[in-house]
Amino acid sequence: METVQGVTFEKDASGNDRYIRIDMQRYAHLLQPFMIQLGIEKYPDDFEEAQASAISGDELRKRMHQRIDAWAWKDK
Repeated sequence: METVQGVTFEKDASGNDRYIRIDMQRYAHLLQPFMIQLGIEKYPDDFEEAQASAISGDELRKRMHQRIDAWAWKDK
């Protein structure tokens, strides 16, 4: 197998090829269609839209506490 700079094959405990480590700075443009197909696109086009509708950490904490407080706790 020919070696390519920025691509490393990794083996599992049995010595079988299991993973490929790929330098994203070099090859991200080639992998993007594959990543999109898997649903793991790193920088989706709607990032700004998603960020605009995101909640803050404080709001998350508030909602989480409201949800926990709404649970029916049973005394032991």
